[in-house]
Amino acid sequence: LLLSPWSTGFTGHHCEHNIDDCPGHNCQNGGVCVDGVNTYNCRCPPHYTGQYCTENVDECELMPNACQNGGTCHDTHGGYHCVCVNGWTGDDCSENIDDCASAACHHGATCHDRVASFFCECPHGRTGLLCHLDDACISNPCQKGSNCDTNPVNGKAICTCPPGYTGSACNLDIDECALGANPCEHGGRCLNTKGSFQCKCLQGYEGPRCEMDVNECMSNPCHNDATCLDQIGGMAWPPSPVTAARATLAACAKPTSMSV
Repeated sequence: LLLSPWSTGFTGHHCEHNIDDCPGHNCQNGGVCVDGVNTYNCRCPPHYTGQYCTENVDECELMPNACQNGGTCHDTHGGYHCVCVNGWTGDDCSENIDDCASAACHHGATCHDRVASFFCECPHGRTGLLCHLDDACISNPCQKGSNCDTNPVNGKAICTCPPGYTGSACNLDIDECALGANPCEHGGRCLNTKGSFQCKCLQGYEGPRCEMDVNECMSNPCHNDATCLDQIGGMAWPPSPVTAARATLAACAKPTSMSV
């Protein structure tokens, strides 16, 4: 029998049969042998590559987003696994752990799941991280006009006082007149009031803090065509040469008589 020089890989009288080269193949790690002509190829499973499926595929490099929500990808021989951050689970860290499943909200509180935590929505009259405390603000311990907040650790009331009041219940009046410098200007006398203070001004001054000079000239006190000049704190008559020369002083200046 004469064989054609081109018959390598075939058999039969007419070289019509392809020789199966897969028996004794070297495909590894579950690779499937695919027969060719005088050769074979290895069809590798997803986690291996190379001529004989001997090389591990680094899925962490091929799939940068294989692990979600901050999870860390670790390549293994023939696969990979994700190490999830606190609060997440699942093969790719895509499942939020239900923290309410193990929460201990008290007294009919509603649990709201968060990432790696939970929040207890307390019913009226309860407070605290687990709604396990009585709300001290229910009894209105703070003086009217104050803001009451509840300490989430011990349930005690925290009063935020309006201006002019102090104390744990905001029931103590602050004596603004005794705090230090006189809040009233220009010699005004400070009078403490409940929650505030008033200024009793000296003559010639007005305003909440006696900060404004009274313009006595507004009432036209000068007669017979005299000119009124306002001064700080009042007006004066007759004007001296000094007061006439200063714009800050005031007086009734006599009209100038003209001889014919």
